[in-house]
Amino acid sequence: MTDKDKIRKLKALEPASYEPIDLDRLVIYTTTELEELGVELSLENIIVGAFKLFPKKFSLAGYLEFPDATRVEKCLWRCKGKKRQWIGGKTPHGYLIIDKTRIISAQTEAELSNIELKKEPKRKRLRRKEGILKETTDSPAYSKYMSGKGELISEADFCYLLQGTLDSPRETLRENFVLLKKFAEALEREDVLTFLSWLEQRFKYFLNNNSK
Repeated sequence: MTDKDKIRKLKALEPASYEPIDLDRLVIYTTTELEELGVELSLENIIVGAFKLFPKKFSLAGYLEFPDATRVEKCLWRCKGKKRQWIGGKTPHGYLIIDKTRIISAQTEAELSNIELKKEPKRKRLRRKEGILKETTDSPAYSKYMSGKGELISEADFCYLLQGTLDSPRETLRENFVLLKKFAEALEREDVLTFLSWLEQRFKYFLNNNSK
């Protein structure tokens, strides 16, 4: 099956579910959806993929049956910029999914599907949550904590755990921390929740410092 055939299978989401979400996050979500389908992350594929999933947001003004390529390209340009660094790669060679891409996509999926849904989550959502929690338990911070050396966890270790750096906006780090706690709660990972609660106390001043 070609990439075109795979993209044609994408179903548009309900406009009400994505209307409040900004364009950049929708494009990032599109890239991970395409990745799951095994589609190459070329600019053209992302343009069509975003249009297929979110036609109300990515259609060309006056020609609603066609995608607005410029709108998607601008989103990717912002997402690649130093301020966000949500995705890797370049237009001529294709884009690359990085850790931050998965975090942003998971946040967006939570907004799209309402993470508080009472229905049993789909296996795809579970896989993403499990993957992100595995990154948590594979982190240097978790290793130090489990070996009884929690006091050696640095601010840099903490930021790395949250898919950020010491230069990342604290608001972004707080959002990622809240998301990790929600995933741990959803998967009933008491070990991870205990670890995160400990981190929250240790780094509460750092996390709530709005100087960055």
